[in-house]
Amino acid sequence: MSTPPFDDGPERRAAGEQGALQPAGVGQGRRGLRRERPQESDGAGSHRLAAARPAGGGPLRRVLGPVLGVLVVFGLCGAAWAVPEVRSVLRDSFTERQQAYIELYLGKEPFFDGDELVVPVKLVEHGETGGRQSVRTWAQDSKGRQLAADTETVTTKPGALVGVDVRLRLKGGKKRDAELVEVTLPGHAQRLRMHLH
Repeated sequence: MSTPPFDDGPERRAAGEQGALQPAGVGQGRRGLRRERPQESDGAGSHRLAAARPAGGGPLRRVLGPVLGVLVVFGLCGAAWAVPEVRSVLRDSFTERQQAYIELYLGKEPFFDGDELVVPVKLVEHGETGGRQSVRTWAQDSKGRQLAADTETVTTKPGALVGVDVRLRLKGGKKRDAELVEVTLPGHAQRLRMHLH
């Protein structure tokens, strides 16, 4: 049996038959390498090329990720705000807070009760948590000699007015020698001075 003149022989024919049997999803790449495309079955046994899918998933997945991230951040912020120390630090960082101090003043003018000089002292604590404060009071004469001194301890509360009457028994009982009264808070800068004459 002779072959037709246009036939290139059995090798060429075999290669052509293999090319015809290749599935539709297989092709040659630029450099001659074979590359396969994904295929899906339609349930009837035949295969078709899969449709291109977006890499990030569906629109619900793209929205759900950032929403969950925001909810986690809000949850952590709420948990941190529940801790008093954290809340105080956050308030300090976002608001200008007044420096803590103790207000010290005389409730009224010092007066004599018999041989004692009574000095009515008032305190108001601002910006602290309260505690025990020492109030040092003394009287001196015109030459700077100390006639009497006393230290009282008072317990303060934030924003509350606290008063104490300091009683000074003058040396020698000489009322007329008392010239000046001074009140200080040891450890604080506040100082009161009042001349009696």
